Amino acid sequence: MKWLQYSHLLILIGFLTVLGIVSGYISQRKNKTLASQPSAVMIKEVNQIAAKITVKIWSQEFLGSGIIIQQQDNRYIVITNQHVLRAAAAPYKIQTFDGKIHRATTISTPASSRYDIALLEFAADENNYQTVTLGNSSDLKVGEPVLAVGFPDQDQEANSASPKELSHNILQELAVTKGRVSVVLDQALEEGYQIGYTNEVQKGMSGGALLTIQGALVGVNGKHAYPLWEAPDFYEDQSQPCPPLQELIIRSSLAIPLEKIIDATPEVSWQYLPTATISSDDKTWSSITIDAKETNPQRLIAKMQAEAASSKRCEESAHQGKK
Repeated sequence: MKWLQYSHLLILIGFLTVLGIVSGYISQRKNKTLASQPSAVMIKEVNQIAAKITVKIWSQEFLGSGIIIQQQDNRYIVITNQHVLRAAAAPYKIQTFDGKIHRATTISTPASSRYDIALLEFAADENNYQTVTLGNSSDLKVGEPVLAVGFPDQDQEANSASPKELSHNILQELAVTKGRVSVVLDQALEEGYQIGYTNEVQKGMSGGALLTIQGALVGVNGKHAYPLWEAPDFYEDQSQPCPPLQELIIRSSLAIPLEKIIDATPEVSWQYLPTATISSDDKTWSSITIDAKETNPQRLIAKMQAEAASSKRCEESAHQGKK
C-alpha cells in the first residue's frame, strides 16, 4: 500500500511539474513585450534576407544602396533615395549580392518630386533574386527593435574602383546595424522622413532598408543622426518641430515609412508576401554580426517612450499657443 501511495505521489508531482512548465510557456507568450529579443537563429536568417534583397548602386563610382522590391519575369525594380542618384549622372549600374553587375534604367515617378525616393529597373537572366517582404510601418512603436541595412561608403581608393574589382567583397561590405525606434512623427518632415531610430547609418547606406527583426520592410534609410549641417528640420507644410522634438530628430537616423512610399508609387505592383527564410547552410551567406547587448531593455524602452511622449506634448502645446 505504501508503495502504491508513493507511486501515486510521484505521478502527481510529475503532472504538476509539466503543468507548471506549460503554464510558464503560456504566460511568457502572453506577456511578450517590445523588450523580447530575437533568437540567434532568427537574427541570422534576417541577415541572410538583408544580404539577398540589398544592392549597390554605381555610376562611375559607388553611389549608395537600394532594395529589390518587385520582380516581373526576369525584370526587377529597385527603390533607393533620390539623393543617391543625384550624386552622379546616368547611366547607372546595379550590383547584386552575387557580385554580378546589371545595367539599370530609371523609372520616372512623380513621387520623386515630393519624396526622397527613386526607382530603378534591371534585367537578369538568372531570375533568382529575392524581393523584400513588406511590413507595416504604421504599427511601429517607440522602443521596437529594428535593423538598418546598407553598404557603408569605403575609403577613397575603394570608392573609385570599379564594381567588378570589388565584386568578391560585396557581402563582407554589407552592414546590418541594430537599434530601436526613437520617434514616429505625427506628420512627415520634408521629403517624407517620419521614422527616427537609434541605429548607426553611415554614408552609403542611403537607400537601404529599415527592417523589423522578422525581416519585413518598414522604411527606406536616408539620413544619419547628427548631420554635419545645422539647418533645422521642417515639416512638409514648412512649419518647424518644437525644440525638444527637433533635438530628438537630430539624434536619430531617419527613414521614409513604407506606407507613404506605397501610396506615392502606383506604378509599382506592391505585393504582401509571407516572410521568407533562407537556409542556414546557404553558401552565398557571409556572416554579419550585430552587437549592442542591452542591459535592462524594459527600462530603456520606458525611457525612450517617455522622451518621445514629452517631445510630442511640447508640439501640442506649441500648436495650442498659435490658436
